[in-house]
Amino acid sequence: MAIDRAARVRLEGGGCALEVAPGVGGRIAALEVHGWDVLRRDGWTDREWGSFVMAPWVGRLRDARVAWRGRDWTMPPTEPPHALHGTVLDVPWAVTAVDAASVTLETTFGEAWPFEASIVRRLELRADGVVDRVEVTAADPMPVILGWHPWFRRRAVRLDDGVESAPVEVSIDARRRVELDEAVLPTGRLVAPRAVPLDDVLLQVAGDPVMRWPGGPRLAIHAPAAAAWLVYAAHPDGVCVEPLTGLPDGLNGGLLGEPPVAEPGTPVIAEMAIRWDAAG
Repeated sequence: MAIDRAARVRLEGGGCALEVAPGVGGRIAALEVHGWDVLRRDGWTDREWGSFVMAPWVGRLRDARVAWRGRDWTMPPTEPPHALHGTVLDVPWAVTAVDAASVTLETTFGEAWPFEASIVRRLELRADGVVDRVEVTAADPMPVILGWHPWFRRRAVRLDDGVESAPVEVSIDARRRVELDEAVLPTGRLVAPRAVPLDDVLLQVAGDPVMRWPGGPRLAIHAPAAAAWLVYAAHPDGVCVEPLTGLPDGLNGGLLGEPPVAEPGTPVIAEMAIRWDAAG
């Protein structure tokens, strides 16, 4: 059956709107905040627009391999020789429920993932933001790291006349940065954070990261389960502020130790909220 990539579920309320693309990773395809368009709506690949979920790993999986509890397996090398951003970012998700303020979607991790499991995403539009809840249920114990990859516009666009804001300013208070090698994978060392993050994995973050477009909106990103944050600002048109429940290649252990485990009857659950001033 053909996948309708153009299909959208749109939620509106309080002068804001959220569009979801079930056929393209169940992602947030557009976010409109009090007259401003704040997410990239397209890109050269499906890795460069909207806000998608990364699971069951985040970032790069070194050599596309996982070794966990005596098992060893290889995933498709989507960024050879590595595997990038998990298995659900561009696959179709089924819409299982929708009402005036929320939409719920579900999918599986694909044939290459060696565990029977499903992932459910519930997006709710509230007066002061979007709540994005993800739950992973597994038939047998399996490792899972979750993350969100929102592509914010470098310059927000005013919807009524197309005028662009000044470039976004990101405020994030981190005490440590994960050193990355040439493959953009952790070396196992921690270093001092840069004054201006470029492509950085950050630890010990105090408070919620904040994004401000001068003359436009202000957003805060709240993610209680985030063990790390990745800030990517090297793209000319977009900036990413990504909450992660583990590190790139974290299914293989590393600085944060063993990854979270989804057990039968005990799912892995994480939530991200993108918040704004309800008054506009």
